[in-house]
Amino acid sequence: MAHLLAKLGKDALRPQLINGTWRKAAISAKNAARLRKEALLDGRDWEFEQERKEVRQRKPKGHKHDREKPEREAKIAAKLEIMDGTVTTHKDKRREIHASLMDSLLLTPKQIKAKAKAS
Repeated sequence: MAHLLAKLGKDALRPQLINGTWRKAAISAKNAARLRKEALLDGRDWEFEQERKEVRQRKPKGHKHDREKPEREAKIAAKLEIMDGTVTTHKDKRREIHASLMDSLLLTPKQIKAKAKAS
């Protein structure tokens, strides 16, 4: 293993793309770790150390209901502003549907609704 590492250098530790196909590393990761451990125990530096990428800390995404709360509250406030008018129109429609005593005795519910729509 050590002679391959001396001969090929850093390329022995990585897979390579040759003629459109990937070839495995000449020295497996397990053997590379063993060679690294032996070198460090002997007091030598491991010259093939890989650079560590810096891990970026992200803000947690949080819960969906917490993220959408301002939009939901704005929507509710807008609906509350028009609610008084909506309630009065609904009550007016309900009053129109109620028929007189004679109509309720003589007409079917379908006829009562038709009469309310017509007037």
